[in-house]
Amino acid sequence: MKKTIIFLSLVVISCLFFIPGKQTEYVNVCNWYGMLPKSIINQFEQETGIKVRYDIFDNNEVLEAKLLATNSGYDVVFPSASPYVAHQIEAGVYAPLKKNSIPNLMHVGSFFLDQMKKVDPTLQYAVPYVWGTTGILYNKDALSCVFEDKDLNSVGLIFDVDLVSKISHLGVSLLEESVDVFPMVMRSLDLDPSLKTQNGLTQAKEKLLKIRPHIKRFAADRTSGDLLSGDLVLSQFWSGDAYRTILAGKKIGKNFNYIIPQEGATLWIDVMAIPVGAPNAKNAHKFVNFMLRPDIAAKLSNETYAVTTITESRKFIDTSLLTSTFLYPTPQVMESLQLDLPSIGDEGRAYDKERLRIWAKVKQARF
Repeated sequence: MKKTIIFLSLVVISCLFFIPGKQTEYVNVCNWYGMLPKSIINQFEQETGIKVRYDIFDNNEVLEAKLLATNSGYDVVFPSASPYVAHQIEAGVYAPLKKNSIPNLMHVGSFFLDQMKKVDPTLQYAVPYVWGTTGILYNKDALSCVFEDKDLNSVGLIFDVDLVSKISHLGVSLLEESVDVFPMVMRSLDLDPSLKTQNGLTQAKEKLLKIRPHIKRFAADRTSGDLLSGDLVLSQFWSGDAYRTILAGKKIGKNFNYIIPQEGATLWIDVMAIPVGAPNAKNAHKFVNFMLRPDIAAKLSNETYAVTTITESRKFIDTSLLTSTFLYPTPQVMESLQLDLPSIGDEGRAYDKERLRIWAKVKQARF
C-alpha cells in the first residue's frame, strides 16, 4: 500500500512538469560585437515573450564561412552589404523576406533602399540597417605640427607618398581588408572605384607598394587603442568607431579629427537578413520589424553611436550625435558617397581573386 501511494505521488509530481502550456519561443541572432545593447534585447523579450539567443562576430569572413558551410541555426544575421551579401544572395544563403510581416520597412530611408539595389536588386533578401563611411582619423595636434596650415581633407594624407612619408615615423595604419582599402586607393588615383578593371588593380598595386614602407600595420580591432596610446597618429577608419575614439580622446586630452575625404568615400551598410532554413523564421520577422521601429533605432544609436537607416529615428536621438557632421553628413556629402559595387559572375570572381592576391603581396612586403 505504501509503495502504491509513493508511486501515485511520483506520477502526480511528474505530471506537474509536463502540464500542457505555452512553450518558450526563441530567435537566434548573430550580430557585430557591441552592436545590440542588452536594453534592446530585454525590451524585445518583454514585449513579445520571445527569448533572444545572441551570438557575435567581429569579421565578415567568419560569419560568411558559417553561412556557406552548413545550416548555421541563425534566424537573423547582420552582414555587410557589399561585397558579402551580394555573394551570399548569389549562393542562395538567404530566404526571401515576407514583407507583409515587416510593416516597419516603411521607415527605411529611400536613399539606402536605392543603394541596396546595387546588392539586392529586388530588395527581396536584405534590409539595410546600420550605415557609415570609411574615412581617415588622425591626431589633429600631431599632424598640425607637421603640416601647419595645409588642408588635411584628402586621401593624400595616406596615399600621397610625399605626405605620408613625413608622418610615418609617428605611426600610420590601414584597415586590414582589401574591400576597405582599394576603393580609397582608386580615389587617390582619380579612378572610379565602381569600374573594376585589371588596369585599375595594376595602378592600385603600384600606389600601395610605394606607400607600403610608411604603413606601420594593417588592423581594425586595435586601431582605436593604438591611436589613444599614441602608437598611431593617423589611420583609415570607420565613422562609428572614429566617433567613439574621438570621445575617448577628449577624456585624456587628445584631439582627434575624422574626415570624409573630399575625393569621396565608401558608404558601408550592414543589413538584417534571414538565412534559408532559419528555425524560427516567424520570430525572425518579428525581430526585424522591432529593430526598424524609430524609437528602437534611436535607442541603438544613442547607446552604440551607430547610425541607422531609419531617418524618422532622429527625433529621438541625442543632439550631441546629430550635430556630428560626419555621422550625419550634409545632403551634398551624402551624394558623394558610394556603396562599393559587388563583383558578380566569373569576371567578378576573377577580379576579387586578383585583388586579394595583390593585397596579400602588399601586406607581406618587407623593406
